[in-house]
Amino acid sequence: MFKTRSRALAALAGLALVGAPALAGCSDEDTTAEASGDRPVVTFTATDTTLTAPAEVPSGFVDINLQTEPGDVDVHHIFVARLDDGVTVDDILNGDDEAFFTKLTLKGGNGSIAAGEDVTMTLDLEPGNYFALDNPQNENSPTASFTVVDSGSPRRPEAEGVITMGPGMVINVPEDFDGTGTWEFVNEDTEEVHEAALVKLTAGATSDDLVEWFGGDHQTPPPINGEFGSIGALGPGQRAWITIEPGGPGDYVLVCFVPGRDGIPHVMKGMVTPVTIG
Repeated sequence: MFKTRSRALAALAGLALVGAPALAGCSDEDTTAEASGDRPVVTFTATDTTLTAPAEVPSGFVDINLQTEPGDVDVHHIFVARLDDGVTVDDILNGDDEAFFTKLTLKGGNGSIAAGEDVTMTLDLEPGNYFALDNPQNENSPTASFTVVDSGSPRRPEAEGVITMGPGMVINVPEDFDGTGTWEFVNEDTEEVHEAALVKLTAGATSDDLVEWFGGDHQTPPPINGEFGSIGALGPGQRAWITIEPGGPGDYVLVCFVPGRDGIPHVMKGMVTPVTIG
């Protein structure tokens, strides 16, 4: 259906692409944002075949609550992107892979969550035309278009610390990282899109085992026990916030599954950072 599906869309699926367990058309729904604390909150809703969003979303720091409904689709994983001026959603979905690097700015999203669950992420949105896309790994990926309108300056989220991605194929984690609470994720690269997924390794597995599996034939399950909070694809210079909750003590990794312009997933270039929790 989409020319980009072979690389750009499918690879942006992150954990859903590798089959890790997880905890149809645009919408004109005229939903208004609600104020919660110091930031507006907007609700996106995902079903098997639809993704709905408010017609207008305030600019600045915005809490996006993704609510999902149980159904035949097991997981949901969205990304949010600002279209460059003059670019349409059709230009992206029916364009080539390069469109994802030159015609939009990826503002973040969530890792995979189980259908029926919900997750909240905080994104930093400037005015413009946007779209969100759910489950890039599937043949049919529901989209929702919306406009971000100029508003006040809501308060920046408080965070336990900052996790940086790049420059290059690195994920830097603070020394006091314990995997709990709300964390700020910043893409410090100037060209590459990055994500950071916190996944727990199976007993005895290492980050090298995950890299080896990802580069193999996928005939065996990946050496991971699930995802425990992930920020979705962030364009160069972008930042977002999300709360993570580790699944008990153990060995984890923060990893980027997004591919570069050469089509090679960053995990294959060493963008994996081991962390021990508990």
